[in-house]
Amino acid sequence: MSRVPASLLFFALAFSASAFSKAPESQATSMDKIPGLVDASSVVKGLQVELKYSTTDNFMKKDVYGDLEKCYLQEDAAKMLGEAQKDLVKIRPDLRFVAYDCARPLSVQKKMWELVKDTPSRSYVANPDTKTGSIHNYGCAIDLSLAKTDGTPLDMGTPFDFFGRKAQPRYELTLLRQAKLTHEQVANRLLLRQVMVRAGFTPISSEWWHFNCASTAETRRRYKKIQ
Repeated sequence: MSRVPASLLFFALAFSASAFSKAPESQATSMDKIPGLVDASSVVKGLQVELKYSTTDNFMKKDVYGDLEKCYLQEDAAKMLGEAQKDLVKIRPDLRFVAYDCARPLSVQKKMWELVKDTPSRSYVANPDTKTGSIHNYGCAIDLSLAKTDGTPLDMGTPFDFFGRKAQPRYELTLLRQAKLTHEQVANRLLLRQVMVRAGFTPISSEWWHFNCASTAETRRRYKKIQ
């Protein structure tokens, strides 16, 4: 067997060490580099952040965000959220927003879709292969609730990501009459919607926690998907 020249062996070992020393860029690091995105906590003072998809405490029971634990939004959306919180504090000084989901990279959307596409939960996750995907993929949507300054969440009638009629604003009055939601729970939801809508956000009829900073068409026109 012929011997490998020492110079070639040194080169191969050096190249191998260099290759393995370069770990893939983390999700959090890559988000920091995207033009237009900001850490919403730097704009919205006192914002509480509890990204559910960066834990296993979610409907998929999987951590799909890894080290991404900050609430990133388009700067426009973050400023709107700041105005909403100012309004909230004027009404209820003891309350703050708690963010459960913010900007979501398309790569994460694909992971989520693979986990749910063959399950009943597929209708709650946008297909990443469609023209729009999720508004979260543009940094223009936020999932949030209200909490006391000590972190205690207000009672909204259901937890975040509860998939059923009780979580859908379009059924609230019916559920209130049926005593399946209380007046306090509905009032908490109305307060959340009130301050978000006055700041320019748009709610949706199927999830009390979800708000968009722009229409689907405007989002596609003004922003790019986060890869």
